[in-house]
Amino acid sequence: MTTNTPPTSGVQLIEVAPELAGQRIDNFLITALKGVPKTLVYRILRKGEVRVNKGRIKP
Repeated sequence: MTTNTPPTSGVQLIEVAPELAGQRIDNFLITALKGVPKTLVYRILRKGEVRVNKGRIKP
């Protein structure tokens, strides 16, 4: 997994390694975004702020 932008508040582009593909998005984000509260991860998922392949994730 590589990140294309430095970890700041705002937009982050994350490239998923092939061995991590197929994992549930919430579990992936909790692991990838260390230090970010789980409640925030679930909130951004519910609000549709997460995109995969340029499409929004549905809750």
